[in-house]
Amino acid sequence: MNQHQMPLRHVIDNAEKAIQVAKDAEMAVRHAQMESNPQKLASSIQQLETAQRAVQQAQSQIDAQIGEHHHQHEQELKQIQEQLTQSMQTVDIVSANTEQPKQVR
Repeated sequence: MNQHQMPLRHVIDNAEKAIQVAKDAEMAVRHAQMESNPQKLASSIQQLETAQRAVQQAQSQIDAQIGEHHHQHEQELKQIQEQLTQSMQTVDIVSANTEQPKQVR
């Protein structure tokens, strides 16, 4: 079964999971930064990168579904797509912020 034939529900579930993973990763990074804990920060940044890949993958699955034939689900797909986009932007911002460690005074 190729990606394009994935059941719609499965694709939407994947997308929602990816969004949640991204949120969890963002929180982990923020906590690590607040605690100035380099080990935690390193592992949370890895978590963030994993989340990024999950969101990208979910985005391409949703794109494939939208391109297909799901007119009755178009609204739902578009909403998920927006959430994925927002998630991706937030992840990018958080990850950009971790690249320049801030001096804690």
